[in-house]
Amino acid sequence: MDKWIELAALQLPVSIGIHAFEKTGPQPFRLDLRLALDADYRTRHDTIAETVDYDALRAQVSALMGSRHFNLQETLMQEVIDICFALDGRVRAVDVRSAKTAVYPDCDSVGLHYSMTRAEWRADTA
Repeated sequence: MDKWIELAALQLPVSIGIHAFEKTGPQPFRLDLRLALDADYRTRHDTIAETVDYDALRAQVSALMGSRHFNLQETLMQEVIDICFALDGRVRAVDVRSAKTAVYPDCDSVGLHYSMTRAEWRADTA
């Protein structure tokens, strides 16, 4: 059985992009985030301490997204992944999608999709 925690369609204005028009202020941005949990993950006493704190996840990711200008979505995505793995040792994989939703008038969005295991993250940050 796969177990996931999902933060779907987090929508915040983010200062992101390399074009001059993107550096004048924040633009609409959407993030979909899924955390795969260890196979033995289970709550037994119905307490918040037993689960991945998705309030903290949302707060930390939102704070990052509003913290500064990002030239590249890749940079933001990598830092979001860092937050996810640092948040809880029971997170075994992260699947995240980003979308800049107001860049091009002829498409809904432009974005990225990253999927990374904890082992891949450790190797990437070593």
